[in-house]
Amino acid sequence: MSQSGNQHHGGAWKVAYADFVTAMMALFMVLWLTSQSDEDRVQMAQFFQDPYNTPLDSSMGVLPEEGNSKNDTEGEKKGRAKISDLKVLMNMAQAFMDLLNVDSSDPEKSIDLEVTTDGLRVTLYDRDSQPFFVEGTADYTDWGEFVVEQMSWLVHRHFFKVRLDGFVSDGFKGRGPDYSAWELSSDRANATRRLMEYYGVSREQFQGISAFGDTQPLPFMHPSADANDRISISLVLSETFNTLDIDKEPEAVFK
Repeated sequence: MSQSGNQHHGGAWKVAYADFVTAMMALFMVLWLTSQSDEDRVQMAQFFQDPYNTPLDSSMGVLPEEGNSKNDTEGEKKGRAKISDLKVLMNMAQAFMDLLNVDSSDPEKSIDLEVTTDGLRVTLYDRDSQPFFVEGTADYTDWGEFVVEQMSWLVHRHFFKVRLDGFVSDGFKGRGPDYSAWELSSDRANATRRLMEYYGVSREQFQGISAFGDTQPLPFMHPSADANDRISISLVLSETFNTLDIDKEPEAVFK
């Protein structure tokens, strides 16, 4: 009995040592990540969000192969962001938010903009405090039209492809049995398309429009929350994406 107990006690240090090594590795990773540039952190975050559709090109591999060039070409045709595009995209995102005086860290912000693996995603939240639409309609407010105008200039200048998705919060009371959340989300998405065309976006740049009614509320948010009244605008890189602004500061992107 005592021999068995001594053996069990003698191995406990191994568990403690393993925990210590794991903690030290975690500390090292945190310190290393905090020392990286914003661009590097965005790239790493995108990779772990979708490791099978990473924006990293073949030149980032440890052992580049000749066959990778074909895969890179196919990836570019699909609009996947390359390393050389990421700085431009981050500059655009920062410049767009600065132009509209939107604080990205504000949980109640009316606009959200994120860099994705194939471009940018802009979400317009039709909040009660700063609405994009006249209540219960697909008519843009003056503020909403101003935002779409600025975004349209960005899309036109940099040759983005566009996908539009419309969403409505739970509890919408339509103008009758034939006008529900489905119709309103569709009308708002199409109103966005028409307004973007009015401000210079070519009809050929639109890839698709979808309406989701009130079926997809935001995670961890009550279905009737005003933020669920939203338009999601995906700006997808095209083969003719303009990278002339790659070395410019964020405020210069809109000049």
